[in-house]
Amino acid sequence: MGGMFSSPAPPPPPPPPPAEDPAEKEREARLEAIARRRRGRSGTIATSAKGALAPAAPTAASAGKTKLGE
Repeated sequence: MGGMFSSPAPPPPPPPPPAEDPAEKEREARLEAIARRRRGRSGTIATSAKGALAPAAPTAASAGKTKLGE
């Protein structure tokens, strides 16, 4: 009796992803390098805009200090 009912056919596989164009990869890398150079030295600082690039909010501990080591 096992051959009386068959299982349904599996769905067809999804289509393969489109092939990546090497020229497009080179273009993306070139644009990234241009953007990195345009940022200059500020692009090398690994902090957020609230970090070292923006002035800190004055607090009671640092109200009079403006330089490191004061």
